[in-house]
Amino acid sequence: MGQWDDKFERHEKKWASWKMQDYAQHDRVLSHIIEDKARQNPDHVVFQFADDPLTLGDFNERINKAANGFLKLGVQHGDKVALMLPNCPEFLYAWFGLNKIGAVEVPINVALKGAGLTYQIDQSDCVVLIADTQYRDRLEEISGDLKKLNHAVFLTTGDTDPSVPKWQGVEGLQFDELMDHSSAAPDVSVHYSDLATILYTSGTTGVSKGVMFSHYYWYDIWAESVKYSRYTEDDVLYTGLPFFHGNAQGITIGPAILADAKAVIVERFSASRLWDDCRRWECTEANYIGGIIPILLKQDVRENDADNPVRLMVGAAAPEDEWNAFQDRFNTKILEVYGMTECYCCLVSPYDEPRAGACGQPNTGWDVRIVDDDDNECEPGALGEFIARSNKMHVGTTGYYDKPEATLDLFKNGWIHTGDLGRMDKDGYFFFVDRKKQAIRRRGENISSFEVEAVISSHPGVLESCVVGVPADIGEEDVKAVIVLKEGQAVTEEELIRWCETRMAYFAVPRYIAIRDSMPRTPSERVEKFKLKAEGITDDCWDREKAGIVLQR
Repeated sequence: MGQWDDKFERHEKKWASWKMQDYAQHDRVLSHIIEDKARQNPDHVVFQFADDPLTLGDFNERINKAANGFLKLGVQHGDKVALMLPNCPEFLYAWFGLNKIGAVEVPINVALKGAGLTYQIDQSDCVVLIADTQYRDRLEEISGDLKKLNHAVFLTTGDTDPSVPKWQGVEGLQFDELMDHSSAAPDVSVHYSDLATILYTSGTTGVSKGVMFSHYYWYDIWAESVKYSRYTEDDVLYTGLPFFHGNAQGITIGPAILADAKAVIVERFSASRLWDDCRRWECTEANYIGGIIPILLKQDVRENDADNPVRLMVGAAAPEDEWNAFQDRFNTKILEVYGMTECYCCLVSPYDEPRAGACGQPNTGWDVRIVDDDDNECEPGALGEFIARSNKMHVGTTGYYDKPEATLDLFKNGWIHTGDLGRMDKDGYFFFVDRKKQAIRRRGENISSFEVEAVISSHPGVLESCVVGVPADIGEEDVKAVIVLKEGQAVTEEELIRWCETRMAYFAVPRYIAIRDSMPRTPSERVEKFKLKAEGITDDCWDREKAGIVLQR
């Protein structure tokens, strides 16, 4: 072991004597909190972008400049502004600059193109677009359909054409022009209940919806994250997840501000770089989602794997069978959370009593239950749907932007219906099983795609897998697995079937296997399952039944 041998003991001593500064209800306005933090400690480095440190004092001044720039463009209280930017400081200046004048940030998935991109900008009624010039080509293709836009502000972060596109009816300008205004705080009244953000769902199962966040809801997310992760001013948080995603905004950016800590931001997640980055910046926490834990675990073993400062990995969907192996190899602790954008981290693993594979117990301020199709509560151990309800005022989403019917469906019987299936054990720990729409029904049996993926991905030659249901010859569905192998590995389809055969029920073993170089993904590293399901049985699918393989029951 190295210089970080006592990282857990040192942190516990700090946490025992440390207390987060709380804010009164009417002060829970995001930009006001930053302003207060900057007043108290202007020289504190709150964000680190590559070799560019950002102090609270400079951060607050640039937020004010952006806010005054938006006012000059005519952006008013309640107006929506789309942000299509990579992980960069300008994203944060725009986000909190908008919130400072009561306007609304609408983060846009940077991988969107065509109709999907038009939909998010237009459906949210955005009057201004802030975008990086690297996305100019795809934006120009849809510019004629963005009828509500008045201004387009462009930033150049790479080696792309820095000129401002000329679109009919839209005034274009450089980001520097937006920022060329006074650094004095604008005189605009903002209420804690005002809409701060419209955050679109990832769209892994279909058309995305704009989830509405108030300032108060964001504050509660940040404050709870500080508490359940036990962040203090000594912590250094790390993320390479995209800023348009709720994970980065809620688990890294906000908690770093509120805990007087620091966040190290990289442009994107890199399995080969993460641990070296964390050593360089002495990061004490890193985020994960989706397949990041198994991807990190499948990296070649290094002598210094355990010699790192990271005491905590915070995220969702860590595979149960790799949980302890990951903690032991990297000398760190997994803290699993569960939630949706609509009910952010409503379940959290108890810090001192986590349970491998469990996504936790109800977080402060949330009631969570498992119910059947008639909304009756299930007994411990029974499979049902997660539903959640906030027991604190102003916490949780108020619904989907401009989608009243979808909002009513979300809040059926007064509870947020997540569409996720799971179980609760007798001790009150919750376990995720699958998305309700992604569960597979084969010949009368219910199959969890999540559980089948866990088995397949545990094969030493497999990097990752995705399991979906495809139409069966005799009704219902058959199981299809799309698999990406580790570089340099050669694994046959039959070998994978035999691996599954001894590790799962016979009826869950995939019939079809497609071995590919990559998965379709959102930039937040979520596999777009709906695309794999929609493609059905493709030409590259190997068929177990046609191969004559008979399973042992």
